[in-house]
Amino acid sequence: MRGIIAIVCYILLLACDAKAVVVKTRISIQPEVKGNVDTLAPSITITSPDIQRSLQAVSKTSNFTVIGKANDDSGVAVVKINGKEASIDEQGYFSSELLLKIGENAVSVTALDTKGNLTVKNFTITRPSDGKISIADIAPTTSPTQPIKGIASGKYYALLIAVENYVSPEINRLDYPVNDAIRLKSVLTQHYTFDENNVVLLKNPDRKTISKTFNDLRLKLTDKDNLLVFYAGHGVWMDDMKEGYWLPQDASGINDPTDWISNGTIRNYIRALKAKHVLLVADACFAGGIFKVRSAFNSSPASVEKIYEMPSRKAITSGAMKTVPDRSVFIEYLSQRLKETQEKYLDAQKLFISFKDAVINNSPNNQTPLYGAINEAGDEGGDFIFVRRQQ
Repeated sequence: MRGIIAIVCYILLLACDAKAVVVKTRISIQPEVKGNVDTLAPSITITSPDIQRSLQAVSKTSNFTVIGKANDDSGVAVVKINGKEASIDEQGYFSSELLLKIGENAVSVTALDTKGNLTVKNFTITRPSDGKISIADIAPTTSPTQPIKGIASGKYYALLIAVENYVSPEINRLDYPVNDAIRLKSVLTQHYTFDENNVVLLKNPDRKTISKTFNDLRLKLTDKDNLLVFYAGHGVWMDDMKEGYWLPQDASGINDPTDWISNGTIRNYIRALKAKHVLLVADACFAGGIFKVRSAFNSSPASVEKIYEMPSRKAITSGAMKTVPDRSVFIEYLSQRLKETQEKYLDAQKLFISFKDAVINNSPNNQTPLYGAINEAGDEGGDFIFVRRQQ
């Protein structure tokens, strides 16, 4: 009898233990439910200045544009740089200009998500002094002080095309085109006579969007206006067709060029524009394919008045007929030269000469940028003139 009672008690004890295990299992779920509350702070990536290897950067100019990207699953509500709210788009790309003093400048970037989580990234930008002040620093005399006849009558437009996310799994994703386009837009609108309303930035556009935007410009521009077109993304050269192509976001696979945008199509778009001057800046592989003739430097320098008088269709490309790296020293030096120059009027050829060697010497594959006329597009020997804003 005692043996039977003992067996029954043992079975009941096992049942109690099993129930306890079930209870423990249910209890262990509850902390995971609480864990669904978003406590993760946003991530911040700074792309300008380049602080990947060091938290210190150097700028020779008083104005510096901080560019980066903030990510968070719940959404980024606001980004501030030294307490000033930065411009931010729907993908998290942000930018804001700082005014730097001589010496070390502390920079603090904060990102706040929609759940109240905060991330702070700190670094410094040093603005060196040459230790001397010249009359040229106070009153630059390298360019005319009076407006050149005709330039003030035309508007300055820009179309900036950046493609880094592609639909086709066969096409590699790029990391920097959108940031590069944002940087260039900042330089153009802050330092030159490009009004914000006249600058169109297309981020990851498909072929139809690009075509429609060119058509809108065809109807809008007058023969007094000026247009800068910038493209950053993949470029492909089809040797059997002797043609280069831009790849829009919806481009098909590598062996199907039917919905790519050919250099011939770009040339036709540009030829149809009524603008006085058009400058194409292409940062892509095989971008040099836009030229039917490789070199197109003027035999002798002309006055700014003469250069502006004649219509132009010029291009500056990041390379010739070869691949170029994703991280572009080409656009880095082009933007830097545009910011640093104090010339009131800067033609595209002079801009190109000022940064060409820097790109060759600092690119991983010694890429060689090109400058020249886009043949059969309406060039008559003039050039695109950048007009600097009065400070």
